[in-house]
Amino acid sequence: MILMGLEADNHGPATIHGQFGPPKAAWLGAAVGLAYNLKLHNSQNREQPSGGDPDSDEKLGRRAWVVLFVLDRWHAISTSSPLFIPDSSFAFVPDDQKLLGLAPYYIARLSYILGHLAEAFTITVDSASAAPFKPIISKILRSELELFRESVDDIWGSLKLLHIAYHHVKLLTLRLNSAEPHQLLGPAQHITVMLANPQIPTMPLNHHFTALSLMTLMELSEIPETRDEAWKGIQQLADTLEDRKGVATKEDNLGWDFTLKDLINKRKQERFGNSNPGMSDIPPGHGSLQHLAELAVGERSPTGTPTNPLNKQLDTERLQKHGYLGSVLL
Repeated sequence: MILMGLEADNHGPATIHGQFGPPKAAWLGAAVGLAYNLKLHNSQNREQPSGGDPDSDEKLGRRAWVVLFVLDRWHAISTSSPLFIPDSSFAFVPDDQKLLGLAPYYIARLSYILGHLAEAFTITVDSASAAPFKPIISKILRSELELFRESVDDIWGSLKLLHIAYHHVKLLTLRLNSAEPHQLLGPAQHITVMLANPQIPTMPLNHHFTALSLMTLMELSEIPETRDEAWKGIQQLADTLEDRKGVATKEDNLGWDFTLKDLINKRKQERFGNSNPGMSDIPPGHGSLQHLAELAVGERSPTGTPTNPLNKQLDTERLQKHGYLGSVLL
């Protein structure tokens, strides 16, 4: 069921709406239900043998439960959905790092914070009474993330995947806190640069990284103080997607690669009035970043239609209601 959920997600946005079979949420929910029936959530209360068969039933069950825990949290934050697995049903045990491996173990720990973020996003949308507590919640989450960062200082330079996942969670934390545009630019740029790195493995989380950074950069491209650097990042993402680096999707017109590339092309067409927009299609003398930035806010427009910059505060409400994967489909 875990593999079926990953395969459904690999087909892109179509499966969010239940096309071509059950969506990822259905497979994930069924897998979690089966895991509860098998009492895998009690695996943290069992003593795991330090030696023996690495593929024993106990160890396979523990790995499966951790994988479900991770997938549940990334699904919840990306689609603004409730968690299937509450914190009360999961706890790390001393043998997890050896059992999972270094990178998966720390991704799982980071996912623990991601679950708290997912709950914070849904609470602030569904409950008006929670609004006064939003600054406190944001402060706690920022502290939790920074404590995690300090705990991995010794191995920070050796795990590139951890870098990109950390900045993904940091960007979400900043967006929950309605941070200033220049504060959001750094993490979004870092994700973009890392996605272009061939050392980043192909994995089921890559379209999460791409979608959130692209969504943020597109909003930042509408703001004068961040528009130049935002358009640089958008173009780098376009190049990465064109080269099929960093994003794992189906080789058809329904996958996440196609959806995200199409989103970039539509935004370029809106801003630059080019039916097939791209950096190489801009006439001589019009290819500077300054010119692109001016077009982005309507100072000069090839279509003659001025546009107005958005307010400086980014649209956190849309992210809270739909998640970043849901938002790119709007």
